[in-house]
Amino acid sequence: MSAWANARQARLVSELVARRTPAPSPGPLPENLAAFEIQARLGISRYGAEAKVALAGSLDDFPHVADALAQGHIDMTKTKILLDTTFGLAPDQLRAVHVHLLPHAATLTGSQLRDKMRHAALALNPDLAAQRHQEAYADRAVTLEPAYDGMSWVSALLRCDDAEAARTYLDSVATAAKAPGDSRTADQRRADAFSDLFRTLLDRGLDLDGDDLPVFQRRRPHLQVTIGAGSLLGLDDSPGLLAGYGPVPANLAREIARDATWQALFTDATTGEVVALGTKSYRPGADLARAVVARDGTCTYIGCRTPASRCDLDHTPEYDPAKAATEHQTRLDTLYARCRSHHGAKTTRAWRVHRDPPTGDSIWTAPTGHTYRRKVNRPPGAPPPPTDDPPPF
Repeated sequence: MSAWANARQARLVSELVARRTPAPSPGPLPENLAAFEIQARLGISRYGAEAKVALAGSLDDFPHVADALAQGHIDMTKTKILLDTTFGLAPDQLRAVHVHLLPHAATLTGSQLRDKMRHAALALNPDLAAQRHQEAYADRAVTLEPAYDGMSWVSALLRCDDAEAARTYLDSVATAAKAPGDSRTADQRRADAFSDLFRTLLDRGLDLDGDDLPVFQRRRPHLQVTIGAGSLLGLDDSPGLLAGYGPVPANLAREIARDATWQALFTDATTGEVVALGTKSYRPGADLARAVVARDGTCTYIGCRTPASRCDLDHTPEYDPAKAATEHQTRLDTLYARCRSHHGAKTTRAWRVHRDPPTGDSIWTAPTGHTYRRKVNRPPGAPPPPTDDPPPF
C-alpha cells in the first residue's frame, strides 16, 4: 500500500507539472512552479519538493519501474536505485538493465540491487568507470543540516583523494593538539580542528590567496545572532536566533555574542516588528539593509532557509519610480529578503505576495489560489503580534 501511494503521488505531481505554464523568461520553469506549490502545501523543504518533482519525471520516463512500484513489487528505496543516474547509463541502456533486474528486484536487498546495477553498467560499457567519476566529480558539494541541541551536520562530497587529504590534515592537527590533561576524544579534537580552520579564515575576512572575501548586502561575511537585551545581560534565558540555523539556547547565544559587534534593533511596542528609517531611493542604505537581514534571517518564502545575507532585498508592494521624488518607498515594512528563485516567482507573478499590516507577515498566493502565511521574525523579547485568538490554557 505504501508503494502504491508513492506511485500515485508521483503521478499527481506529474499532472501538476503538466498544468503549469512557463513563466515569461527568465521566470521559473513549470517544474519549479510545481515544486514551489508542493513545498508550501506539504510544509517540506524546497529540496524535498524538487526531489518529488524529479522522481515523478523519472517514473514517467521509465513506466516499467512505475508499474512495479504501483503494484508493490518494489519499494521507494529500490525504485530510486533503479532510477539512479549516477551509473552513467543512457536511457535505452537503463531500460535494458531494468528488463533484466526487475523480475528479481523483490527478493534483493537495496545493497544487492545497487551492486547488480553497478555490475551491469560496467559490463555494458567498459569505459563507464571514468565517465561516472567525471559526472560524480561535477556533483561535488558541501551541505549543512541543522541537528539537535544547537548542533549541525556538515557533509562534503569530495573526490576520494581530496577527502583523504582532509582526513589526514585533521588527524595530524588533532594528534598535535593532544596535550597532558586534555580530556577531549580524538573525534572531538578533529571536530575542533575542522571548525577552527574555517572560523580563523572567516575572522580574517580573507581567502586562501589573501584577497578580501566578497561583500553581501554591504557587509563582509559574518555570523549573525539575535538575542534579547534581557537575555544578553543574563536577566532571563529567552532563546536567541542564529541566522541560517534557528533558535539556540540562551547560554549559547550569549557565548556567540560575547566577542561580537552589537547592533540595536528597536521593535514596535504593539506589534513586535523591527522598526527603522526609510529612504526615497530604490536601494536601501547600509543600516536599513542590515536591519532587514537581521529581522528576516532567511528568505521569507514558505519554508525556505536561504540565509537573508545571500538574498535579494525585494520591495512589496513594487517600487514605483514615478513616486521616487515624493515618497519613502524603501522602508523596513516594504523590504523583504527573498532568494533569487522565489524573488523570480513573485516578479513574474507566478505567485503573488502581500504584507499583512497588523502582523507584518508575508501572505503568499499560489497559482491555484491557495494562500500561505510566512510569519515575520520577531527578535527575542519582542511582544507578540496582535491576535483575536483566546489565550492558551
